[in-house]
Amino acid sequence: MAKHSKIDILEKAPIPYSILQLALPSVLSMVVNILYNLTDTFFIGKLNDPYQVAAVSLAFPLFAFQMAIAGIFGNGGGSYLSRLLGKKDYVMARETTTTAIFTSAIVSVLLGVVGVLFIPRFLGILGAGGTTAFYAQKYMLIIMLGSPITLLNLTLVQLLRAEGAAKAAMLGLIIGTIANIVLDPLFIFVFNMGILGAAIATVLGQGLGLLYFISYYLGKKSLAVPSRHFLHFRWECYKQIFLIGIPSSLSQVMMGIGSTISFKLASTYGDHAIAALGVAHRVFSIPIFVFIGISVGVQALIGFNYGAKNYNRMKKAIRTSIQVSSGLAVLFTLLFALFPRALMAAFIKDPKIIEIGVVILGAYVFAIPFAGVGMILMASLQAMGKAFPAFVVALSRQGIVYIPAILILNKLFAFEGLVFALPLADALTTLTSFCFVYAITRRLKNFT
Repeated sequence: MAKHSKIDILEKAPIPYSILQLALPSVLSMVVNILYNLTDTFFIGKLNDPYQVAAVSLAFPLFAFQMAIAGIFGNGGGSYLSRLLGKKDYVMARETTTTAIFTSAIVSVLLGVVGVLFIPRFLGILGAGGTTAFYAQKYMLIIMLGSPITLLNLTLVQLLRAEGAAKAAMLGLIIGTIANIVLDPLFIFVFNMGILGAAIATVLGQGLGLLYFISYYLGKKSLAVPSRHFLHFRWECYKQIFLIGIPSSLSQVMMGIGSTISFKLASTYGDHAIAALGVAHRVFSIPIFVFIGISVGVQALIGFNYGAKNYNRMKKAIRTSIQVSSGLAVLFTLLFALFPRALMAAFIKDPKIIEIGVVILGAYVFAIPFAGVGMILMASLQAMGKAFPAFVVALSRQGIVYIPAILILNKLFAFEGLVFALPLADALTTLTSFCFVYAITRRLKNFT
């Protein structure tokens, strides 16, 4: 019965109901992800040590790189999986899930080894030194050693969402986050491990979430249960995964590169600037993760109906989800515009860090409306399997536009110019995405 209900939500149910069923668990998952993302910053902030807060902030690009690699197999595999389910090709769907999970596991081990060896060089690139570098190295070592757990966890989340199992994805994330929230103060304060304890708690939380996802698949609840019998290393399968997965992951790679450059530039303004930028990034992740939640929720709906050639339903799903995201963007814009100081103070009490953070959030508030619409448009391109437009959009937000903007605006307007690069990149990327989606959808005619 569960399998039929998932297909009905994708294929037949009223669009608002389908979006609610798919996007709400995904949004709640992202809210949980926000808590996960903010937990280390929150508890380390209670130590009132700007060096440890700055060290956690410096690890943000590493998380972005981990998400990027997982996105190749989770998002790329998920896009193909949704289209296969729309075509009722369940055998190839199982092969896709199996291939994505197996390859993600192998790559995650390689990433962990390379990441550990690269940490000293990475800190040198960031310009970190002294006490901040000492704490950052301890934190990053555990995070990189935990790469296999983290990457598999992120991959399975996206594959489950792609088949409409948004509630299962949400539950796994909730398990991991609750574990992290409980373990963080235990390791940081009770065991007196400080930032090292925060890293251990993070990896253990991811591990518990991963165990839940594994049990879900072993329970045969999935529409595309992985099995070694479906591991064939077929080029067509890898081709479809990479066509969407690589452009999708490029956005995260560019985010990591962009963050590395921004932290490098911020380091010239002192450790307080690094800490403020890191906290502000995590605060800004609140609306971003909500928008991502909506977009990943509706991506399965868009991809399924594109594969089924039900283009009218697909277009309505895109329009409705944009309306939902836009409404939430208005609320978040007001929140960030009216209460930036309170948002910063929730995570750090240092007055100097808060003051710098208020300036950063004052710039980021202009990015929120564009990000709300842009996430839906980007997800639409990925769901339809449009590799080249997805590639261009992925490069634009954090690469083609953002990186040059950071360098130029920082040179012209110092720190304020640095932080205004993000809203500029979001605005131009959203405009580009709209042009692509409009040009593609206007040519599609319904055949069902």
